[in-house]
Amino acid sequence: MATTELPKFELLSLADNTSGWGPLTTSSSSVEPVPFQQFNKADRIGRVADWIGVDRFFRRGNERYNERVYGSAANAGSQFDYIHGMDEHNFQLVDTSKPMARNPQRNFRVRQMHLRKMMQKEVEKREMVNQTTNLRMKRSIAKEQQRAFKMWQRRGGNARQGQRGQGGRFGGDRPKERLPSVQVRPEWGVLEEMNLSAFSKLALPNIPGGEDIGDHQYGSLQYYDKTVDRVSVKNSVPLQRCAGVYYNVTTTEDPVIQELAQGGVGNVFGTDIILATLMTAPRSVYSWDIVAYRIGDKLFFDKRNTKDILNPVETLTVSETSAEPPSFDGNGINNARDLATEAFYINQNFRRQVVKRNEPGFTFKNVRVPFEDEETGDATGTAYKYRKWNLGNGVDGKPVELVCRTELDGVIHGLGNETQTLTIKAFNEWDSSQAGGVDWRTKLDVQKGAVMATEIKNNSAKVAKWTLQALLAGSDTMKLGYVSRNNARSTQNHSILNTQYVKPTEFASNIALNMDNCWGILRCVIDSCMKQKPGKYLLMKDPQSPVIRLYSLPEGTFDSERESSEEENSDDDQ
Repeated sequence: MATTELPKFELLSLADNTSGWGPLTTSSSSVEPVPFQQFNKADRIGRVADWIGVDRFFRRGNERYNERVYGSAANAGSQFDYIHGMDEHNFQLVDTSKPMARNPQRNFRVRQMHLRKMMQKEVEKREMVNQTTNLRMKRSIAKEQQRAFKMWQRRGGNARQGQRGQGGRFGGDRPKERLPSVQVRPEWGVLEEMNLSAFSKLALPNIPGGEDIGDHQYGSLQYYDKTVDRVSVKNSVPLQRCAGVYYNVTTTEDPVIQELAQGGVGNVFGTDIILATLMTAPRSVYSWDIVAYRIGDKLFFDKRNTKDILNPVETLTVSETSAEPPSFDGNGINNARDLATEAFYINQNFRRQVVKRNEPGFTFKNVRVPFEDEETGDATGTAYKYRKWNLGNGVDGKPVELVCRTELDGVIHGLGNETQTLTIKAFNEWDSSQAGGVDWRTKLDVQKGAVMATEIKNNSAKVAKWTLQALLAGSDTMKLGYVSRNNARSTQNHSILNTQYVKPTEFASNIALNMDNCWGILRCVIDSCMKQKPGKYLLMKDPQSPVIRLYSLPEGTFDSERESSEEENSDDDQ
């Protein structure tokens, strides 16, 4: 049997100091690193182990362990203080975390998110600017309306209001100012009277936006010249006489509308200016008339061919809704008829001057306008789009599908370099002292909102028509110009003083143009005409009262005027 050897236990050798206190003078090397605090046997030891340091314990006023009582023992123990023997400059932090792998897709997404946030902030900033501009414009309009109302009261407006039955809008002051657009004949029968004051209560909501009809888009447009935006009163530009062709082909003479009607597309037809006149009827003051043809189950809104350049529906009235409108047939250059002719030529020249006519433009699907003169081939500078709307079921229970020919005046590059369509119109200043407005040359650069508010007040019907034409055409932007006479006594020379961009939908809100109300008015007129049997009818705005009358016309009415107008046009061509 094997025996296990037990471990040996050896005692440590201790050196005894027989001659004194403490270790021997010749100590081994193993004891040398141990710190040692010398003290006398007579010293009083306050603490065996000092864990917090003597400096914290011995405070002022603490007499328990002070130097006076305990002598040097009070400061004993400094040899046992912790000494940082490591150089801080050699200290190095070791990162034990794993390195993160760079994800290029994540970095791309972060950049995209940052870019979207910046774009969103830019959009919000622009919306705030637009809201501020719209608010200022509304305040300016309200101030102008208050000023006009006070002026009307000072001029005896309350007294005139009681005399409306004697002489129309201005009472007995000027009963002969407003003449009917066409002389009513005894054989015309009145079928219905529509009160314009009741039209303000009509509404046809939830009408979707217009839809382009196939490839029926004709013409080409030039790009807008952005150097015109720098025009101001101090840097005005003369209005040029720009050559061009103007087509005012009516509904029944339009070959595209004839083709669509025969193809079963739509059952109500009209041009944008005719429909805009009906939809803004409560704002109109002057008399106008529209011919309505009931052919089978279809309805055509047409205009009369007159000897004048423009039909009363197309006339660009000036200061029609002002407190003191110009006389209709007066002497001089400032009567209503001559001012309308001047405004027409100003608008035609302005829309051609502000585009780049000598550079390639934007072409629609069909370059040639359907009613363009094949021999001359002169460009009109206007594009035509045929669009349709669904207005719900009519009086006969069938859907009412509206077809309209709309117009566009130019194109412009948007923020993302996309092509946007333009509707270009121009206000004209003729004589601010007579028009009851403000002097453009002193106020336009510093108070454009006030000038705009005055023009909206004095030309409410015309501005509403312009806005509706832009909305019906689906135009992205309206470009409005301010054109003034160089001399208030001459209509020969004009200058462009300023321009302004507006969005059609926002501008409609600023001028209190409610599209639901406009569609309701048009639907009411359509229903009144659709109730009649097939034939020829006339819608005429009364010159003295806010009433539209529906007349039945015998066969052959206005045919002689159409023939004489065509003969005059053929003579002019020869």
